[in-house]
Amino acid sequence: MEKVAIGIDLGGTNLKGIILTEKGESKHVTRIPTEAEKGGARVMENILTLIGMLVEKNGGTDSILGVGIGTPGFIDQDGLMLGGAENLPGWKGTQVFAPIMEKYGLKATGGNDVTVTALAELRFGAGKGVKNMVCFALGTGIGGGIALGGKLYKGSHGMAGELGHIVVETNGLQCNCGQKGCVERYASATGIVNLAKSLCTDPGVTTPFAEELRKDPSQVTSKMVYDYVAKNDYAAVSVHKTATDMLARAVGITLNSLAPDRVVLGGGVMMAGDVILDAVKENTKKYCWPAIYERCDMTIAQMGEDAGVMGSAAMVFDEFAGK
Repeated sequence: MEKVAIGIDLGGTNLKGIILTEKGESKHVTRIPTEAEKGGARVMENILTLIGMLVEKNGGTDSILGVGIGTPGFIDQDGLMLGGAENLPGWKGTQVFAPIMEKYGLKATGGNDVTVTALAELRFGAGKGVKNMVCFALGTGIGGGIALGGKLYKGSHGMAGELGHIVVETNGLQCNCGQKGCVERYASATGIVNLAKSLCTDPGVTTPFAEELRKDPSQVTSKMVYDYVAKNDYAAVSVHKTATDMLARAVGITLNSLAPDRVVLGGGVMMAGDVILDAVKENTKKYCWPAIYERCDMTIAQMGEDAGVMGSAAMVFDEFAGK
């Protein structure tokens, strides 16, 4: 009997679940509301409900190797939520694994929702075929994931992969984490927008992008910045140069530390595509030992919106297969 895994991606609005084969074939994609506003206990009840729906669609638990959970924040090796999920009130302190074993007799594992996307890229996407990979996810913030020796590296207490909080500017912009100068403050969607607003408050900057921004700063997005980069607007290009240089610093630090085979850039900001990839590649040369740089390639993520559930399920095969 072919073994399968359940993957659960925990979002602030919806829970998404799948059944996944070890070859990466997914089926029975199912979504239900998270009901995050009703607290951690309700979220856990809904996770159990979703697992039950997937078990039923699978025809029972006999072929299910286990359940993988991708969640905002940090989850330790025993299934205890350690915090870091501000969009899920009451989720900190929840025990996730034990209720799944108690109700369904299934082993469970978990990881940060962004970190597990790196495993999906490693197994099925842009990292396929390499053993050592680092993934930067450029969204509202910057998350990341590290794969070493062909497996996801979670670190102590499941907290590895916080690449957005690599400090790239001494005494730089204040970050919500408490540090100053984190790369997240410059190269995330939020960081790019804030850089644009800061630059364009100068009345001496009179490019079409600057004029558009000043009409309604609340409507500015990173996509708008890159729409104007494509038009070679000086102000937008200046923001792009700063953001990609800061990101390259973080990539360079990571390369010097880990010497991976591949760096994968993903997240919504990367919808801009090669203009970011090419700039980061070029700038990373300044911040990395040449011999390491020459042995590492860089590419754009491929997995899209299914990365979370597929990475969550892939953890099950990595951790429970053969046991």
